[in-house]
Amino acid sequence: MNEGPSLLEPVEEPSAPFTNPEKRWTWERLGPLASKVALELFIVFVGVSAAFALDDYRDARKDDERRQAVYRALDRELTHMAETHGPMLQRQMIDQLSAWDRAVAGGGHPLPPTFRLPRAERAPSGVWDAAVATGSIELVDPELFYELARFYNRAESAGIVYQRYATSAQADVWSRLDEGAGAFWQPDGKLRPEIKAHVQRLRDFQQRQGQLGQEARLVRAKLRQAAAD
Repeated sequence: MNEGPSLLEPVEEPSAPFTNPEKRWTWERLGPLASKVALELFIVFVGVSAAFALDDYRDARKDDERRQAVYRALDRELTHMAETHGPMLQRQMIDQLSAWDRAVAGGGHPLPPTFRLPRAERAPSGVWDAAVATGSIELVDPELFYELARFYNRAESAGIVYQRYATSAQADVWSRLDEGAGAFWQPDGKLRPEIKAHVQRLRDFQQRQGQLGQEARLVRAKLRQAAAD
């Protein structure tokens, strides 16, 4: 029968863990090297991130400069309709229609109004068209973009109204002015139907163009506010 070790026998102490001198030497050499590599990688990461951030900043500045350029150009185009050419045309139409109404009310048989746009038959939209064609309009604030798109759509509609007026005016009025006032009145003293329609078309255009000028001022104010923000 085997008996366990005697209590008097010395107990062996656990041996110390084996230490490989070569592994300890390798870690002592690689530890600082790994730290250095990690530091260099961190520096590279920070540098690359900073470069991207700088590029983003430059791109944002370029976009802002382009946006401001679009705003300035649109502002000039809207000012043309709101403050200069638009109001001048309104005065001409109102003067001609007022003179016509006074003469007819007094029993006269005057020449019909002869208003015509001096150059283009539509409101100026070159800046808007260019901004849309080049994609620069995408830089504009979405809400402002909606307001501008609606305004220029109405400007296009006003141009169609003028073209209808001008087509009939060319056939019924402008080409017959050298015949004198009698060419536009019937023998019984009543206004010819086509001339009555001509005058009404001019009234319609005058009203539409006046509304367009008011809207141009409102849209321009929103444009300037967006440019200042």
